[in-house]
Amino acid sequence: ENDASKPKKPSNKWKKKSKKDRVKIDRTEVKRVDPCILPPDAIHKGYRTVSIQNIKFETDNVEYRLERYYSPSQNKTYEAELPDWVDGEFGPDLKAFVIYLYFSCRVPEKKIWNVLIESGIVISKGQISNILTKTKQKEFTQEKEDIFKVGMNCTNYFHIDDTGGRHKSINHYVQVICTALFSVFFVTRKKNRDTIKNILGLKEDEKIQKTMISDDARQFWFVALYHALCWIHEIRHYKKLNPFIESHRIKLHDFITEIWKFYELLLEYKNQPSEKQKVFLRQNFDEIFSTKTGYWNLDERIALTKKKKDKLLMVLEHPEIPLHNNPAEIALREFVLKRKISYGTRSEEGRIAWENMMSILDTCRKHNIRFLDYVKEIFSGRYNMPRLSDMILQKAST
Repeated sequence: ENDASKPKKPSNKWKKKSKKDRVKIDRTEVKRVDPCILPPDAIHKGYRTVSIQNIKFETDNVEYRLERYYSPSQNKTYEAELPDWVDGEFGPDLKAFVIYLYFSCRVPEKKIWNVLIESGIVISKGQISNILTKTKQKEFTQEKEDIFKVGMNCTNYFHIDDTGGRHKSINHYVQVICTALFSVFFVTRKKNRDTIKNILGLKEDEKIQKTMISDDARQFWFVALYHALCWIHEIRHYKKLNPFIESHRIKLHDFITEIWKFYELLLEYKNQPSEKQKVFLRQNFDEIFSTKTGYWNLDERIALTKKKKDKLLMVLEHPEIPLHNNPAEIALREFVLKRKISYGTRSEEGRIAWENMMSILDTCRKHNIRFLDYVKEIFSGRYNMPRLSDMILQKAST
């Protein structure tokens, strides 16, 4: 999926950056020279600063002693209240840490249990499962729904892709819909057109009034009013060809080179669209993909690409859209890695949790927000940070 950047990828020379300004100092200790070793003429020259990074991982268990009063006349007991954020026997920091380990760090439940037990937390595996799947489920679901609603309202185009998944030991599919500002995931039994339309809230004969960018899988046909195809996916079809004859290999190499040159022209058009260049690119496309090389497999592939002209050249009418579907593939990558470790979900609560958390996790990544902090706020109910949906709206309007 990184092929999209190959034609114009500059040669970057890595330079080591200073960490001094980025290191957070929590406390300062002054170390003094032993006066006994100093000569009589020693002059004080200030201090040399050395920063040592360290981290503590320890419990912060609190025992609240709730003051109580009893009124004989009212036959009623009065008791001090717990803090608003208290919900059960585990605090928001611990709950957020469990979520962080499981979804962001891909740590299995049993290993999370080991970490907590060895740290002095008395918790069962079932309680960890409840934190992951049930606690604050309504709030996390609302976060995902807000991200999806605002994200789709703030864009003229979106990416879509899917991958396989397992739910209740049955094959399912993971759908992702995303832009540069958000990602939302859906675990579905099927990946057909009806499933996608249901996710988008479309009726049977309705199309979404936005540009959809995808590969050429049939389930994406007739879903959007404007359907753009990913050039990287199209080029992969050519790379899968495996000619045995040297002359065929040369012809394939030369033709792929021509495609990349045309791809560069499309990138230039995106930056400076013009009617003259639009006409030229359409004609150039016809010329390139009318080529007859004599290598049958290549010629067949070329003819198939030519049939997709309108979808591959959708950028000529909508210069704002990307030429590839990499954002969707990148978003799915985290889900794929998580699936390899945890295999799949075993309950409806688990399915909902995966959808919610992966959506929040990837959207946090796109806004440079610490996932751990964001989840902690939801568990605590404080909501001091801006909501992700608000950030999407703000960035989309700038």
